[in-house]
Amino acid sequence: MIFFLAFSRSLIGEADENRFLRVDGFVLLLFAITGSALLCTKILRPARKFGADGHPVTYRIRPVHFLWLAACDLYCFWIVEYVNNEAMLEIRPYYVMLNVVGIFIISCLLLLWINSLRVVMIVVTGLWSFAALLFYTIYDLRGEPLQIIDFTSVDTAFSVSDGYTIPFPRSFVVDIVLGLCLVAIWVHLPRIALAKKKRNRILIRLAAAGCMIVGYFLYLNTSWNRSVGILTDLFAPIKTYREYGTTVGFFCVGKYMRLHAPEGYSVKETEKIAALSAESAKLENTTDVVPENIIVIMNEAWADLDYVGDLKTNIDPMPYYHAMQENTIKGHTLVCITGGGTAKTEYEFLTGNSIKRFPGMVPYVSYFTHDQYSIVSTLQDQGYRALAMHPYKASNWNRPSAYQLLHFEDFITQEDFDEDAERIRSFISDRANYQKIIEMVEEKQSSGEKLFLFDITMQNHGGYTNNSFNGDVYFEDYSGEEGDSDAVNRYLSLSKETDNALMYLIEYFRGIEEPTLILMFGDHYPSLPDSLPENLSGAPLKELSLEEQQRYYATPFFIWANYDIPEEDDVLTSTNFLGTLMLEQTGLKGAPYNAYLDDLQEQMPALNHKGYVTNDGEYVSWDDAEEPYETLEWEYECLQYNELAERRDRLSWFFSLQNSS
Repeated sequence: MIFFLAFSRSLIGEADENRFLRVDGFVLLLFAITGSALLCTKILRPARKFGADGHPVTYRIRPVHFLWLAACDLYCFWIVEYVNNEAMLEIRPYYVMLNVVGIFIISCLLLLWINSLRVVMIVVTGLWSFAALLFYTIYDLRGEPLQIIDFTSVDTAFSVSDGYTIPFPRSFVVDIVLGLCLVAIWVHLPRIALAKKKRNRILIRLAAAGCMIVGYFLYLNTSWNRSVGILTDLFAPIKTYREYGTTVGFFCVGKYMRLHAPEGYSVKETEKIAALSAESAKLENTTDVVPENIIVIMNEAWADLDYVGDLKTNIDPMPYYHAMQENTIKGHTLVCITGGGTAKTEYEFLTGNSIKRFPGMVPYVSYFTHDQYSIVSTLQDQGYRALAMHPYKASNWNRPSAYQLLHFEDFITQEDFDEDAERIRSFISDRANYQKIIEMVEEKQSSGEKLFLFDITMQNHGGYTNNSFNGDVYFEDYSGEEGDSDAVNRYLSLSKETDNALMYLIEYFRGIEEPTLILMFGDHYPSLPDSLPENLSGAPLKELSLEEQQRYYATPFFIWANYDIPEEDDVLTSTNFLGTLMLEQTGLKGAPYNAYLDDLQEQMPALNHKGYVTNDGEYVSWDDAEEPYETLEWEYECLQYNELAERRDRLSWFFSLQNSS
């Protein structure tokens, strides 16, 4: 016990001595409960019957034993909500019961397979106790809760966890100790089984398999969630988790992890949409100059906090970006994510599609099963060598496989950087990243080939509570919980490092003769404390207007060239339109789909999962959409579905420059 108290103190920290005393007292109380429970089981143990072989007798399960299981499941519901759900007491009793029933069904299925009530209660208690810790940790690290789709990219989660400080709040101590207490009690339960004979156990397991197959079909193909009054928010799943309970919310969100065709979709109707667009939509170029180098940088967590509210800092964290004017188009681009999910924004830029169609999924992981048309193939068809670069592990988000299907010719990762490349917080810095870009351009100059390089930076990845880096920028008079201002200041200082690296990159290419175009944009806003919107905008995020909320999904972007292009400022677009906007600043052709996107942007300048922006600058949620925007959205979704999901009936001529000529 003394060891455990010392261990808990080292994990929780010594900053708040009173809090430590409260936790110590609680732990002592729980140990007293555990000791009493074990003493009771020791007293009861002689009442067990033993067979001739010296082993305890196995009892057949009775109805009362299911009450034991239900009590265990009630605890499982409570511990997950206690650790994760700040609105636990606001969950309606009906949904509390629904969560417990859901856990009970899972427990019963396990009982059919394992055939031991004692083992099932141990497994269920351990599983939900661990899940409580996992849900909390995932949400704390990235600002989004754990979802079923995460289990398909678990290697990504582990690979980017180095820069994070793992939390260990008081609720973790409660979870771990209570879980151990209960497991200690369950271990001393008598042997209780559904069946004793081997033949009966096999029949029961066959029945369990049948129940699981039928249940899985019903789970995916019926509107069970709507029938019980659950409205699933796929773009803010944490709301679903907190309103309806974490267990129910997890499975409700998981139900939609499949790609569905838009209502009324047909190949014939989609052909009509494409044909009409091909007749009327044209991609208008602003210049005849064809750049020798096209460099696209998706900068990790790059955000302009001054855009969302009143940013009061000692120095400007982005002075070079703010001063860019000559041959520059810049503004903000709406994205569909915040805090994490880099590959989703990446997919939008490369393909021109919007992940509004599949909010809870990463297309690279879920749907890339055949070749995909993209800005990569459009540029390759015009003589460009297409390279991808990411100064981190190649395996993240299934990129090696996805990049092959997108036709990238090579993928440069951290293995290709020098060991002494500059690092910040263990990540390769933006400056070192840009030095590698310059190296690639210089290597190809002698060959005379044209280069398209798509780069994803790593320097500013989440983990802003890690004190291995401290900079010079700070938010003045920041108010929030302990440590909030440190995380914000650390992020702002990282932004200053990014701005310094940006100056280095632009000034280099300003001095070379080869026509070069550079596009840079942020993939999402950083995962920063919930107190940030109150400091910037004067209110919590959920209380802001739609337009104010959208600013937290609008990352900065610029298109710069070392040749003449028209200058624009305060442009608002969205990432799905960004590739087409880039093509317009070259003398290159676009696929018919690019012309369609250009035309769509004229009618709907920006869009994401929350809504769209009209020509008049009005922000409208999709729930309030009216004609002609409803029709425009449906047509766009039909084209996206055709490109992503169809094989034999895909309209290749529409998405490919080569097939359209």
